[in-house]
Amino acid sequence: MTQNNKNNLKKLQTELWEIVQFDTQGKRASMEDYSDFRAPFTASESSLLLSVFDGHAGHRCANFLANTLPAELLKETTATGLLLPTEKIFKKIYKSLDQMWLESAANKEPKIEDGSTALCVALDCSDLIIANCGDCRAILSQAGQTIALTRDHRPTDQAEQQRIVNQGGTIIGGRLQGQLAVSRAFGNYEFKESLILSSEPEIHHLSLNVDVEYLVVGSDGLYDHFTNEEVISFIKNGLMNNNNANLETVVKELVEEAIDRGSDDNITILVVKFEKAWKKLLKKRAKKQAATKSPAVSGLHQNKNNSPKSPVKAPSPSDHAPEPSTKTLLFKKGHKFLSAKNSSSNLSFSPTELVQSSSSPPTKKKSSSDFSKKLKSPEKVLKFSPSPRLVVGHHHTHERLKSYDFFASRTPVTISG
Repeated sequence: MTQNNKNNLKKLQTELWEIVQFDTQGKRASMEDYSDFRAPFTASESSLLLSVFDGHAGHRCANFLANTLPAELLKETTATGLLLPTEKIFKKIYKSLDQMWLESAANKEPKIEDGSTALCVALDCSDLIIANCGDCRAILSQAGQTIALTRDHRPTDQAEQQRIVNQGGTIIGGRLQGQLAVSRAFGNYEFKESLILSSEPEIHHLSLNVDVEYLVVGSDGLYDHFTNEEVISFIKNGLMNNNNANLETVVKELVEEAIDRGSDDNITILVVKFEKAWKKLLKKRAKKQAATKSPAVSGLHQNKNNSPKSPVKAPSPSDHAPEPSTKTLLFKKGHKFLSAKNSSSNLSFSPTELVQSSSSPPTKKKSSSDFSKKLKSPEKVLKFSPSPRLVVGHHHTHERLKSYDFFASRTPVTISG
């Protein structure tokens, strides 16, 4: 489901989970947030995809992603006989859609400067994979702990600063080139010329257990005024302290509280409450798969000041900062789109006990030829036998994405943010 209304609510209740999606335009003059949830996402009844797209300088890039990215993820995943997208699939889709958008945007007069973050969380039973590009955030409540599944990609982040400087960029007033408040995003063709803005997602994997309670995905309009722990506590307390309260009411109250605390941004939130039937299913599948053990890798644990860290050791910039990009420039002088084949590196990592990242340690700036060698590691993906697909209130696009001109009938919008 996608939306671009002043206020929007959708909910889904099954025996496995309860899902509430709510967004508000808030105090902004226009709505630039889009979101989408699909349950089930693939052929598995326990599969789910949550997506949030936070646009800036206009809503068009976010709208484009909301209408294409989930569908492309589904197409690529089912084509390989899997029930969850892999890291390779996520990176492929993020890269191809960013290039498609940039080509379309750069060929318009005046050129379209819209950009958008993108956060996708895919789940099937106990297996969770998160692909984040930007400053939207996903958190989890499990076994009494609040777990950060993402980190904010902002110029103020030490690892992101290192990457930006390595690419020749500058940070002025906490913003990229004094303009963008995010360090990774789709679109924004002017920043993609020098590669100081990346659309590469940061990937994390997590194995859920029966103690999981809530999964929350939201835009920065919420998290700029709530810590991760406060969001989870608000939801838990709202449901426990009022016998008449339901998840829908509590989510609305959470958004209203963010506005009361001073949020003047669009706010989007998706909350998944896991039911007993899901936990029973988890136990049943765990017994069947007991003979096959896969390394469990968790997200980033959250501390009180909202800085992601692991219980074992806090991640350093070297844990997350990617090497200078080796992507071929999307534009040459005059913003003419290049058709030359890109040669981005596919970096692989040895997972730590807790965190597996799609990024690599920062290095000094080098020429693209120094990074042309691709490093690959075998992906560990659970394959399941296909089962009849149940679609609950959602239409999935199976056709291959073809040539796309998003601006054929575009209308001017107020630039904001």
